[in-house]
Amino acid sequence: MKQATWYQPYVDWMRLTKEEYDLVQGEGTMESLRRLRWVACLMVPLHAVLALLLADYTAPPDHPELQAWALTVGRAHWAATGLVALAGLLAHYCLRQTRASGGAIALQVLVSVGYIYFGAYLSIADLVAHAGAGLSSFMLICIMFGVLSLTRPAISVPLYVGTYLVFAFMLRHAPIAPTHNNSLNIVAFFCPLLALVASVMVWNQFAKAVMLRRQLSRSNQALVAQQRELAFLADHDTLTGLFNRREFMRLAQMELKRAARAGAATHCVMVDLDYFKKINDVHGHPVGDAMLQHVAKLLLGGVRSTDYVARMGGEEFIVMLPDTGRDAACEVAEKLRQLLRSTPLVYLGVVLPITASFGVSGTEPGGGLSIDSLYAAADRALYVAKQLGRDQVQYAVPEVSERGAPTA
Repeated sequence: MKQATWYQPYVDWMRLTKEEYDLVQGEGTMESLRRLRWVACLMVPLHAVLALLLADYTAPPDHPELQAWALTVGRAHWAATGLVALAGLLAHYCLRQTRASGGAIALQVLVSVGYIYFGAYLSIADLVAHAGAGLSSFMLICIMFGVLSLTRPAISVPLYVGTYLVFAFMLRHAPIAPTHNNSLNIVAFFCPLLALVASVMVWNQFAKAVMLRRQLSRSNQALVAQQRELAFLADHDTLTGLFNRREFMRLAQMELKRAARAGAATHCVMVDLDYFKKINDVHGHPVGDAMLQHVAKLLLGGVRSTDYVARMGGEEFIVMLPDTGRDAACEVAEKLRQLLRSTPLVYLGVVLPITASFGVSGTEPGGGLSIDSLYAAADRALYVAKQLGRDQVQYAVPEVSERGAPTA
């Protein structure tokens, strides 16, 4: 067995972190572009105002170099006005897509690089002209993008390291008094460093928040699915998927009340499989369960979508037929009987014929029966069908003793 090396936990951590960042990358880019769009709305007029102010600037007579500085920086702000406006429009276009594309990621990185080097250019111009701002432009823009641009460390580290190297090169070759080089180099080093630290911290917090939100979403979805399953199991038979006895009695009672108000006829059909116990004894309970499921599908397929089909228990089923008279109910029962008889169960190559006995009962318009009285009459008709030889349909009219309280 190969022994794990000392650095393997770190490798595993880096792999898991990369997988997590890959999952978050797209959402981070889209959020960065949303922020960029707002930054563009704020910075475009700001750059334009600064450019106009610098265009009207008049340098003091003893500092003619400031006039050249104002011209150079003003042009830079005019260029920034157009480029930032273009970046905002491109960000708006990318945000119309549902997922972050490679172009969206490239836009995010290019805007960050461009704006940071714009700040570096302004700072160099200020230092050369002794304008007084010094490295403030470079520092503020670095920190701003470190906080606002959600960039993963694989991108932010080379970005800010490259920023320091380029800016240090610019400082080295700029016509600046050498007495300030050491302090400038220190500040130039810490600006990208602080921006990098801020970028990594913001990205990690964002990644954790996104992963936590997704985990909560998955947990909520699982909870909703579990609640739906529990609600289904409370109202349905677990084996066949049909309504269970309790739910059927509730729905049937509501239907009888509706029929009484509307003056409509309603009938129910009880179905009991013939010799089902023999199926279980000879072939086993798995075959019996398969037969119950098979019969349930046949009954559902043989009635209307507005009819109710339920398993009352064991091999007994019941069908509620709203707005159906006696003759039509008997025709439905006969059709179901023939359907079961002509569609045997084939289980592991064994053909098992199916027959069933049917008991029909119901109420004519204005009858006002309760579900208990209707069930008792249908059960009595089913008993007669069993006594007369099974595999047949019998009808029974609810007796006076079975009528109970009328539905209203």
